[in-house]
Amino acid sequence: MVKARNALFVYAVLAVVLSLLPPLFPLRVPELREPLLMLLALVAFTLGLLLALLPSTPRAVLLGFGWLQVLLTLALGFAVGDILVMFCCWIAVPVLALLAGQLRRGPHRALVAAHAISAAAWVGITCAVVTLTVIGLTTDDIDTAVVVYRLVSQFDITLLPWANFATTLTGLALGLTTRWGLIRYRWVAAKLVISFAILFSAFAYVEDSVGAVIEQAEALAASGGSTAALEADGGIVFAGFGLPLLSLVAAMLLSLYKPGGKTRWGRRQKDKRNVRISRTTQVAEDTVELTLRPTHGSLPRWEPGAHVDLVLPSGLVRQYSIAGERDGEYVVTVLREPHGRGGSVELHRLPAGTRIELRGPRNKFPLVDAPSYLFIAGGIGITPFLPMIAARDDWRLVYRGRSRASMAYAAELGGDDRVTLLPADETPRPDLAALLAGVAPGTAVYCCGPESLMKAVEEAMPQQATLYTERFVPTERSAVAEPFEAVLQRSGVVVEVPAGRSLLDAIHEVDPTLDAACEDGICGSCEVRVLGGVPDHRDDVLQNHERDRTDVMYPCVSRAKGRRIVLDV
Repeated sequence: MVKARNALFVYAVLAVVLSLLPPLFPLRVPELREPLLMLLALVAFTLGLLLALLPSTPRAVLLGFGWLQVLLTLALGFAVGDILVMFCCWIAVPVLALLAGQLRRGPHRALVAAHAISAAAWVGITCAVVTLTVIGLTTDDIDTAVVVYRLVSQFDITLLPWANFATTLTGLALGLTTRWGLIRYRWVAAKLVISFAILFSAFAYVEDSVGAVIEQAEALAASGGSTAALEADGGIVFAGFGLPLLSLVAAMLLSLYKPGGKTRWGRRQKDKRNVRISRTTQVAEDTVELTLRPTHGSLPRWEPGAHVDLVLPSGLVRQYSIAGERDGEYVVTVLREPHGRGGSVELHRLPAGTRIELRGPRNKFPLVDAPSYLFIAGGIGITPFLPMIAARDDWRLVYRGRSRASMAYAAELGGDDRVTLLPADETPRPDLAALLAGVAPGTAVYCCGPESLMKAVEEAMPQQATLYTERFVPTERSAVAEPFEAVLQRSGVVVEVPAGRSLLDAIHEVDPTLDAACEDGICGSCEVRVLGGVPDHRDDVLQNHERDRTDVMYPCVSRAKGRRIVLDV
C-alpha cells in the first residue's frame, strides 16, 4: 500500500495546484471545476492518511474512497472538460488497482472483458477513420471530401479518445492486479508505449492536421477548386491514423504471442529483499505461521499458488507457499520436520523481529479458470489452497491429516460446509476413486500433500477433470542420464553435459547468474526457454498434461532427448 499512499498524497497536492491554475481549454461546466478539484484533493488526502495511519481500515472503506477519487477524476475530465485532469486518470485508476490487489474471478473477468471490448472498439473505430481518409484521398468530388474530413474530425474528438482511455486504463488496471505488471514483461511495456504514443500523437499533431485539411477543403469547395490540392495534407491525415492502426494490430499480436520475456527490471524482481518476522503464531501441533513484513518499501504482488524462497540466517534456502497476505505482509506456514533438511527446524527457532531474506514470489501452481474446483490437501499441503479458496466461490475441499490437532487451520475451515475434514485418527482412509468419479465435467482438481496421497489421486483421476499437483519433496528419478550438448544461444557457447552432471551446473560455468534455488526440480526458479531440440522433462513443476512442452525446461534436473538442445541463455 506504500505506492498507493504516496501516489495519493501527490495527487492531492496536484489537485490543489490545478485548482489555482486556469484551464488550458474552455470548459463545458466551468463553475464546477474548482469545487470538484478541492473535493478530489480532500478525498485523495483522506485516503492517503487512512493508509498511513490506519492501515487496518476495512478494505471496503478503502475501495469506496478509491472509487470516489476515480469518479471525481472522470467527472472533471470528461463532464467538466478539463483536459489536464483527464490525464490524471493515469494516477487515479492505478491507485484503485493497487488498493484492489488480487481480484476475484468475477471482477477479473469483467476487467478483462472491458479491456477486450474497448480495444476491439478502438481498432474498429480506427479502421473506420482510416477508410474515411482513403475516401478523402481518392475522391474527385470536393464536397465529398469536406463531408469525409468533417466525419474524421468528429471521430477524432469524440469516440477515439474514449476508446483510447478505456483501453489504456483497463490495461493499467489489469497489469497492476495480475502478475504481468506494467514494465515487468517486454510485451506489456511495448503495449503501454503504443497506447501512450497514439494518444500523444493525436494531441500533438493529428488533431491540428485534421483541422487544417478541413479548412483547406472548405476553401476549395467555396472557390470551386480541385481535390488534387488536398493530397499533401490528406496524406498526412491518412498517415496520422494509418500508423496507429498498424500499431494497434501490433499490440493485438503482442497480447496473443507475448514475446520477449521479462525486462531487466522484471528479472531484478527475483532479487533478494529483506523482511522481518513481525509475528509468529502456533496454528497446529509442530506448525507455526510466520508473518513477514518488508523492512523497506512493499512486497511484490502475487497470485494464489505462489511461493517464495526464504534465505535463512544459516544460509539455507527453502521454498514456502504463500498462505495469505495481511496489511501488505506475507503469511507462510511452516511444519517442523525434525528429520528434514534443517530449514523448518531453524525457522521454528527464529523469534519475532528476526530479519531474513526473501526471493520471489514465483508461481508454478497457478489457479486456472474452471467452472468448479476440488482441492485435496494432505497435512501441510493445505497452505497453497488457502488463498485459492478465498479467490473462488464454487469449490470443495477435502483435507486429510494425522489428527485434528495437527491439521493447520482446521478450526477455521471446519465451519464451512464446502470443507470435509478427515483426521486419520477419527475417520477411515477416503475413497478417492468414488470422490473423483463424482466430479462435474471441466472440474479443476488440485492436490498437494504426501507422495502417497498424490499418487493415489493421480491413479484415480477421471477423464472429465484435469489434475494439478504441487510437491514439496522431489519424486524419485530412475531414468538413465545420457550425455548431450547444450547451445547457449545468447553467448554462442556450446557446453558438454556428461551423464553424471546436471545441465544447470554446466550452464553456471558459463553464466553463473541463471536463477536457481531448490535444484531438485520443485520450485521452478531455474526455468529457461528452449529454442531448439526436445527437452526430457524430469521436474515436478510441469503438470502431467504439460509434459510434451518443448518451449521450456528446468535444467537442474531435466535433460535433452537427443544429442543437442538450444537454450535462450
